[in-house]
Amino acid sequence: MRKVSLQAALAIGLCGFMATAQTATAQTAGVQAAGLVSYQAVYDIELRASSAAADVKTITGQTHFMFEDVCDGWSSVEDYAISFGFGDEGTSNFISHYETWEAKDGTSFSFSVLENSNIEGEQVFEGFANASSGIAESFHSIDGGVMSELPADTVFPSQHMVILLNKARAGESLHQSKIFLGGDLDSSLYFVNAVMGKQRTAPAPKALGSIGQEQHWPIPIAYFKPDSVTAEPEYEILFNVQDNGVIQSYVVDYGSFSMRAKVSAAQEITAPTC
Repeated sequence: MRKVSLQAALAIGLCGFMATAQTATAQTAGVQAAGLVSYQAVYDIELRASSAAADVKTITGQTHFMFEDVCDGWSSVEDYAISFGFGDEGTSNFISHYETWEAKDGTSFSFSVLENSNIEGEQVFEGFANASSGIAESFHSIDGGVMSELPADTVFPSQHMVILLNKARAGESLHQSKIFLGGDLDSSLYFVNAVMGKQRTAPAPKALGSIGQEQHWPIPIAYFKPDSVTAEPEYEILFNVQDNGVIQSYVVDYGSFSMRAKVSAAQEITAPTC
C-alpha cells in the first residue's frame, strides 16, 4: 500500500461505517432500526505492526465515538487524539473532529471535519453531497466553494452498508462500490472492495456491556483512489461488526504500518421519540 495522509483513513473510521450499519436495517426492514442501537463508545488505539522501513514506530491514542438516531437521519461524531512516534525524529500529535449526517432515504449527506497537528496545523473541511434521479454531486466549502460531479452510481455510506450487511447475512462474500465519504476534496470519493467474512462467535468485549453480542462479522474494506492504476489500495480497514451495528474493534492498515482500535467503554443512547 502507498503512503497516504493520516486524515484520509482516520476520517473514515467509525463515522464512515457506523451510520451505514444502523441505516441499513431501517431501510431494508422498513422499521426504526429494529435490533440496532444508538450508542457512544471509547476506543483505545495502539500500534499493531510496523515494518523496518516505516517512519512510524509508536502509536498511542483514543477515539470517542457517538452514533445517534435523530429522526430524519443518522448523526455520527468521532473525536480522535493520537500521538505518532517517529523514533529519533520526535512525535506528531494529531487531533480530529469528524461529524456526519445522512438522510435515512440515502439521498443526502453532510460532513464537517476539523483537524489539528503539530506538522500541518489546523485544517477544516465542510460540505455536502446529494444523489437522486441518477445524478450525484458534491460541494466542498474550500476556496469559496467547489461543486463536483460524482459518478452516477456513487453511494453514500448508508446504501453501501445496506448492501454489505445483506450480503453478509446471505452468506455472500464480495462487493465493489464507489462511495462518497466526505473530508478533504482529494480524499472524499473512493472505489472500494469489501470482503464479508463468515460470521464468528466469540465472547464480546466486556466493555460493551449490554450492547455486546457474541456474533460478529470481520469485514475488510480496501480503499482505492478513482484514478488508481495499481492493485495496491491506499489503505485497508478491517472492521469487526456485530449484527446490531456495534463495532467491537477495527484495524487501519497503511502497508508499512498498521494501528488497532479496541473498545474500552460503551453506553447505549436512548433513541428519541420521532
